[in-house]
Amino acid sequence: ALYISEPGKSCPTEILETLASYNAEGRPIWKPMHMQPIYRMNGFVTREGNGRAKTNAYIAGGAVGQDGRPLDVGMDIFHRGLCLPSDNKMTAEEQEKVIEIVKGCFGE
Repeated sequence: ALYISEPGKSCPTEILETLASYNAEGRPIWKPMHMQPIYRMNGFVTREGNGRAKTNAYIAGGAVGQDGRPLDVGMDIFHRGLCLPSDNKMTAEEQEKVIEIVKGCFGE
């Protein structure tokens, strides 16, 4: 898994605020197309097929499959993910600082 949920630890907003306090710019992940108002009535694919018939992602969201995992993977990633500072000119020291900041958000 790319992400392991640890309730009570940290969330993307907390991590972004902490990065900003160190003058490091992170950003939320791009909002999936089917969650944007103009596309709210268009179909989209979930882990179990057509998502529009199961949930209105723009309004409700949060639907889970029979296995208890989110049906809408894009929405799940949008709510839990973030874009970390990155640049091909970042030094090893700058990269290490970002890593330390993020790990600190999880108490490590």
